Amino acid sequence: MAALAGAILILITAAICYTIGMRYLFTKTTIWIIPMCEYALLWIVFLATAWLLGEKGHITTDIVYSHLGERVKVYLDGVMSAIGGFACGFMAFFGIAYVIECITKGVTDVRAVTVPKWAIFIVIPIGSLLLTLQFFRMAWSRWAELRKER
Repeated sequence: MAALAGAILILITAAICYTIGMRYLFTKTTIWIIPMCEYALLWIVFLATAWLLGEKGHITTDIVYSHLGERVKVYLDGVMSAIGGFACGFMAFFGIAYVIECITKGVTDVRAVTVPKWAIFIVIPIGSLLLTLQFFRMAWSRWAELRKER
């Protein structure tokens, strides 16, 4: 998923360079590139976050955390991962509900190009579900680590 997000980022970069070149050289622009880049940015976020979480690449504030004991850190990591899993699970649930609503009602995003909204927002429940699994996997490994210490 992160590789797909990287490929989308490369395509966004190429598309923006293309539209800038077209505007500069021929005073013509392509109106569909900006909305598609906006949609692509949404896709990049939800495709790459589960991988980033697994790599522990998220920014953390550890002012208090760095002063805790190792056992407390493991416990706190487990609790925070479980909370993150439940939060992402709720986001996946409501994302699925919204996508189903868009499909059943035939909702479209009318801008430069008319696009079915479900095609734009389907990545939210998919990415949220992957994040949920990643958070619960991390919580499980922390709880297993605590059980081994006993």
